Parts: sequence; C-alpha cells; structure tokens
Amino acid sequence: MFAIFEDIVKKHLGDRKVAAVMEAGASAYTLLSMDAFDGARKIALNLGFEKTSPELEQCEMVLGNSNELEYSENTFDCILSSSSLEHDKYFWRSTGEFLRVLKPGGLAIIGVPIYMTLPDDSDNTTRTFARHGIRYNADFYRFSPQCLEEVFFEDYSEVVEKVIVRTHPNPYAVYAGRK
Repeated sequence: MFAIFEDIVKKHLGDRKVAAVMEAGASAYTLLSMDAFDGARKIALNLGFEKTSPELEQCEMVLGNSNELEYSENTFDCILSSSSLEHDKYFWRSTGEFLRVLKPGGLAIIGVPIYMTLPDDSDNTTRTFARHGIRYNADFYRFSPQCLEEVFFEDYSEVVEKVIVRTHPNPYAVYAGRK
C-alpha cells in the first residue's frame, strides 16, 4: 500500500515544495516517512498510538479525531488517510475537514476498503464481516468506487488518481483529489 501512496505523491507533488502534511489515522508504519516529505511539518493524527516507531517519532504525534481538526483553513499541502475512514463513524465530517484544511492545489490521498462483486462471492457480497467481524470494535463501512469519487472528493477541482489496489479477498482502492 505504501508504494501506491508514494507513487501518487511523486506523480502529483514531485516538484512542489511540501511545507505541511498530515496523515489521519497514522500508525507506527506511517506514510509520513516518504522522502517527498523530508523537511515538511508532519502531523500524525490518531485517536491513540499503541505502537510507535522511529519514523513516527519524527512526526508531531497528535491525539485527536479527524471529524474536527484544530487547524486553520488552507494549512496542509497534502492529506493522507489509509485504512481509517471505514472505522470513522462520521467519515463525511472527516472528508469535509480534509478539504477545509487542504491548501488550494493541495492533494488528498485516501485509501479504503471497497465493495465490488467478485466471481466467488456467494450471493454477490464481500466477505468483510467474516474476516473482521466485531474484533475492531469500530468497523462501520465499505465504500463503492463511486462514493470515493463523488462523496469523498466532492468539491475538489479534480480526482487525479483512481487505483483499485486489489480485488480479492478484500477489495481496496486508493483515490486522490486536488483541491
């Protein structure tokens, strides 16, 4: 997954000086450790940090919820979120906050589990609940590719990347939009 995010960053922010970047749902294996973010202010946001790493400890580790970000409008050049919005009870608040704090021309990159019909689905469903069940305590959503484009990136100037990372056994997509 890291490589997909990194390719999108290189392609769409390669020549741009990144002053500030935030990862919503950051963990020990943080996306903020990309070379493209060297020298930038790196905000690692999560409800809690159970494990850390040397890479994560080089970031500002902020305890908080992305539903209400305590940052001014137009603060970040890039917002990253991988495998967190499906656990966010009010994900639409977070995506709205991402847009608000992103600078004009900035890039948001979001990766989430998606649903799609797979050849081996019984009754045309994915096996997400059988794989995850209640063990996450907050695993609320799976999204359609249409949702990523039309809901997550509503009011962005354009969706610049649409990558279906995998289809089986757990479909996953990474989309990016420019403000």
